[in-house]
Amino acid sequence: MGQALIFDTTLRDGIKSPGTILTLEEKVRIAKQLCRLRVDVLEVGFPAASEEQFEVARRVAGEAGGPILAVLARASNPKDFEIAWEAVRSASRTRLHTFVPASREYREHFLKISYEDALDLASSAVKLAKQHTPDVELSLVDAFRANPNEVVELVRTAIRAGATTVNLADTVGIALPSDVAALFSRIRREAPEVDGVTLSIHCHNDLGLALANSLAAIAEGGGQIHCTVNGIGERAGNTPLEELAAALATRPAQLNAQTQIQLDQLYPTCRLVGRLTGIHVQPHKPVVGANAFLYESVVPQLADATEKPPYEIISPDKLGIKTEGDSLTADTSFEVFSDRVSEMGYELAEDRLRECYGEFGELAEKKEHVFDADLEVLVGAKAGMEQIRYNLHYLNVTAGSISVPNATVQLEVDGQMLQDAGFGHGPVDAAFKTIFKMVKRAPKLVRYEVNAVTAGSDAQGEVTVRLEENDHLVDGRAVGTDIVLASARALVDGLNKLERVRAHAVISEFTDAESYMPKL
Repeated sequence: MGQALIFDTTLRDGIKSPGTILTLEEKVRIAKQLCRLRVDVLEVGFPAASEEQFEVARRVAGEAGGPILAVLARASNPKDFEIAWEAVRSASRTRLHTFVPASREYREHFLKISYEDALDLASSAVKLAKQHTPDVELSLVDAFRANPNEVVELVRTAIRAGATTVNLADTVGIALPSDVAALFSRIRREAPEVDGVTLSIHCHNDLGLALANSLAAIAEGGGQIHCTVNGIGERAGNTPLEELAAALATRPAQLNAQTQIQLDQLYPTCRLVGRLTGIHVQPHKPVVGANAFLYESVVPQLADATEKPPYEIISPDKLGIKTEGDSLTADTSFEVFSDRVSEMGYELAEDRLRECYGEFGELAEKKEHVFDADLEVLVGAKAGMEQIRYNLHYLNVTAGSISVPNATVQLEVDGQMLQDAGFGHGPVDAAFKTIFKMVKRAPKLVRYEVNAVTAGSDAQGEVTVRLEENDHLVDGRAVGTDIVLASARALVDGLNKLERVRAHAVISEFTDAESYMPKL
């Protein structure tokens, strides 16, 4: 039985989802959780794009161990390889990932080069990467709209230059499983040298076929699959890691492949990424959706059986989904609380942990049971604290069927304490208008969403606001039992993220402009 390598690109391709802005600390936390999940290759970003992406790669290289650490470099920009290598050189296992356009559409639109130029670019890029590390991956962008003969020759060129992995990217999500099977089969037939390297696939989900196409690649000898947690990514997203891992875990003999994924870390990983990105999975999403393991226990058409019906093809416990016994109460000791936080994968200093325990006590007084989902929100906020421009100190709102809704806000801006009041059509509107007046900016509120973190009338509400300003989209998030207060905190979080995204310019992966050189 073969080993299917899981190449996780959540922190590069996944966070291209519109409005997804993660802080440096949040990216490092996701990277560490992916290490606990035991992905084989962890792509942490594109270091030449910005100083922040460079620092993320450097931090992960120094703090996270286990997977091969991969970073992206543009084939057309030699300086990218120096920056990429400098970012990850301290990691125990490294990979440089570069790419060339395989299709005529991509070659002409992005780089204005011919097919012959693409061959030369592929060869020179791989050789340049090999000067830094022996592990080099070349991706052929838009490979499934390209001329198959040209794809085969590009694969052979990459291997001759020294690539150890060649990845075929269905960049626009156009392929059918039969297309994938045909191209993989043709490459193996016409480029026998591919037996000495790893043949990989990267699928987008525009037609809902990313998982099916990935499995088709495995069936035809593909040794590595690119995926993202929760299937996030631009447009319709990428191959969902959790669905791929579950499929391989339930049907290993039929697919003749297995992974080293730690299955009981799947659900915690999906929940963490969903909360930090603000992209929540739909209830009926396979494997990790809220309804994935809900069903009627009695089916009248099939007699009067009272035992649990045989619907589960994999146990939710194996995926890390706890069905009972995960709640803490106001009587929980600091030691038990500390152990639970550690089990969830958080590493906090003693003072931060004590702060969290104090806030846990306050929360436990408001609701009888505090679940892991509540703790993730509470602890996550402390684990991801960074210097911010805006800080909400006080909010008081008045609303009712007779009085005009009004809000009084105390806000710290650049270290200066401000206080103001304002009116609105409701308590949330009043709070938002007052805050906008105080910060002297008015981004467009694109989305306002409230979800319960857990079940019950005492559940915390998680508020997500999407803000747009100067072509930048960000998601602000906050959680609390008081929805109005949580809404104000979410708005302030979004304003702080607008500050960060405005401060960090990012280079597009396909621009041929001079790279930004981080401070090395």
